[in-house]
Amino acid sequence: MLFAPPDPSLSKTSYLKGLQCEKQLYLYKHHYDLRDPLTALEKAKFQGGHDFEDRYRSEYFPNAFDVEKMGKGKRNAYPTLTRYALEQGYEAVLEATFVFEGVLVMNDVLVRESDTYQLQEIKNSSHLKNTHIQDAALQYFVTQGALKKDLHVKIVLPDGSTAYQIHDVTPQVQALQEDIKINVAKFRKLLGSGQIPDVPIGAHCDTPYKCSFWGYCRK
Repeated sequence: MLFAPPDPSLSKTSYLKGLQCEKQLYLYKHHYDLRDPLTALEKAKFQGGHDFEDRYRSEYFPNAFDVEKMGKGKRNAYPTLTRYALEQGYEAVLEATFVFEGVLVMNDVLVRESDTYQLQEIKNSSHLKNTHIQDAALQYFVTQGALKKDLHVKIVLPDGSTAYQIHDVTPQVQALQEDIKINVAKFRKLLGSGQIPDVPIGAHCDTPYKCSFWGYCRK
């Protein structure tokens, strides 16, 4: 069953790290303890993102089924809880969790729309970025693959006040699906290779984000 508790080799985070640098992906999955510690600024940025996400979801989906809350941190139970919420007919599910082709994703919000679904990804960013599209595209790949239903994708951003920008990125993420399929297969093969990729230091180390293993690669 596609909803069954998985042992996935990839997640949103690891996939995006692989797009930036395959060495970073391998280290993240197999040598996590070598990563750089988060700075105070990075911690504050992550917290700001969580706060923005919580504010949006509490305003628009106060009665949603919260998989993370119901699962009490036991992530292996999240796919089963997601299936339960959908079978019970909840209109919205927070942290809806799916596995497909060895990849696990957790949707910020999954909204039922008759016989289709809408996936919402919430980002505390002043503008839409390519990394947001890539993130949403992977979620589409996994969620649509697991549900076998039509799926629309929207990205929610702040508008500078107390309202929100909501961008429909369905055409963009659909256009990336073949690339996603190729990358997933490539990354899973890489992770099973047993060898750290030989990737030289370069501009990619800081783009789109500073690599989690910046210090390790410079020793």
